[in-house]
Amino acid sequence: MKMRRLLILLAILAVAIPSSARLRFGLKGGIAINKLMFNKDIIGSENRAGFTCGFQLEFALPVTGLSIDGSVMYSYRKDALSTQEQVFRRDYIELPLHVKYGLTLAGINKVLVPYAFTGPNFSFLFNESKQELWDNRSSNTSWDIGFGVELFHHLQVQASYTIGLTQSFKQITTESLGEAVKGRDRCWTISCCFMF
Repeated sequence: MKMRRLLILLAILAVAIPSSARLRFGLKGGIAINKLMFNKDIIGSENRAGFTCGFQLEFALPVTGLSIDGSVMYSYRKDALSTQEQVFRRDYIELPLHVKYGLTLAGINKVLVPYAFTGPNFSFLFNESKQELWDNRSSNTSWDIGFGVELFHHLQVQASYTIGLTQSFKQITTESLGEAVKGRDRCWTISCCFMF
């Protein structure tokens, strides 16, 4: 029954989508600078560089300049507390889903298309370095805001800022701190994607 509903939905979408719509596939990778932001001032975090790589699908409606892209990304994050010398790692599978708007500029759109995008990012933890300070959450949700340019209708270069909407870990509790501390991720990412 579920399969039948899915087939009907796909048939409706196929009829509703105009012929000018495009579906493209791309390979994506980049550098991410991560920092934990805490709810208490008694502890701080340092910026640490990680990386991200994966696949992107983009569904574009060229007439309107709007598109929707979704990705499956591997993300490697590092964390370092100001009070600790040890660096912790977290490995995630991320599923960002963005709404993108490309700016139409007469005469240069065949070479350069600037765009802005925003949308949610769902992260699922599958590996972490062992430590006793906190328990990382198995999943968290954040929001991406960014801009970029597409060159020659294939190479996308972009920068984005990720704001954690949910807690990245449960708590930090030590005798020296004396109270529970919670934190969210903040991340700058610079990435490139080659669209086929």
